[in-house]
Amino acid sequence: MERNCLNCGKRFVSVYVVQRHCSRQCAHINKTVMRYQRESGNWDIYFKQLLSRGKKSRSELTAEMLVEILRKQNYECALSGAIMTCTKQRGIKVKTNASIDRIDPKGEYNINNIQLVCSAVNSFRVDLSVDEFINWCKRVTDHAIQKQKATIQKRIRATKRKG
Repeated sequence: MERNCLNCGKRFVSVYVVQRHCSRQCAHINKTVMRYQRESGNWDIYFKQLLSRGKKSRSELTAEMLVEILRKQNYECALSGAIMTCTKQRGIKVKTNASIDRIDPKGEYNINNIQLVCSAVNSFRVDLSVDEFINWCKRVTDHAIQKQKATIQKRIRATKRKG
């Protein structure tokens, strides 16, 4: 029987009625993509998976606790205010996905020392304290603003010379 692979669309021949993929690799990819589609948008599943990844020190935390923190934070990143997501896409790290962040990076993962932040913010912060992180953000912002002002002033001067 000839058919199209559900994953890549390639035509293939199979003697098995139930075979829907041209290869084991396509079957595995399709299984992952389908799981991600089921899990995306489900905060409980997202947090359970997040907690299951290593870090035995997170063992006292539960998905229910994290969902409650998320609600208290109004679904916003504790540091940037961006709306957080729980989107899973194969091969893509979604920068707005929620991430568990220790307020004191040297402290334990416990209910009193965590906040939820966007994965991008968490990866920028690394081991900085919240105050150190905010100061660095201010430095970056101030520097960018100064560069913009200088560029604008150059354009104004150039326009005045031409006119």
